[in-house]
Amino acid sequence: IKEIGPFHKCFSAVVGPNGSGKSNVIDAMLFVFGKRAKKLRLNKVSELIHKSDAVKGDPPQYARVSVYFQDIVDTGSGDDDYRVLPNTETVVTRIARKDSSSTYKLNGKNSSFKDIGIYLSSKGIDLDNNRFLILQGEVEMISMMPPKGKTDSDEGLLEYLEDIIGSSQFVEATNEAA
Repeated sequence: IKEIGPFHKCFSAVVGPNGSGKSNVIDAMLFVFGKRAKKLRLNKVSELIHKSDAVKGDPPQYARVSVYFQDIVDTGSGDDDYRVLPNTETVVTRIARKDSSSTYKLNGKNSSFKDIGIYLSSKGIDLDNNRFLILQGEVEMISMMPPKGKTDSDEGLLEYLEDIIGSSQFVEATNEAA
């Protein structure tokens, strides 16, 4: 068992030298958030199950990743200026089995991926657009975006940021009102 975190209340970055496990941390989070094996540099999720000869006794039958959430209230602008709301811890878990099937759990109870998505969406984690998690290759792509898309179907930095903060849903109505 490895524990990583807690992550910062506003922004976190996973940094380190090559081979230190940065991609594994991100892949673990993507796994919990329902990404398919191909998105995780795998052919099938059963490849996540440890198969080393170093395992003593019976080999593991599954791989499990849990992400713990707590509701907080900001109390200032500093890194430590927040208060954890009591009794708000929520645990989202995904278990991969040898047959490459997956089980999701919400607070230890079996759950559908749809229910996990509804819960995460209620906490501002958009699984459809993955704007909560920017991967290494996307940083360069974002930095190279033009300030604004040239046509309605183009995406520039403005459209990208509008999508992240949620104001893109108001663009059409704003243009009509103007």
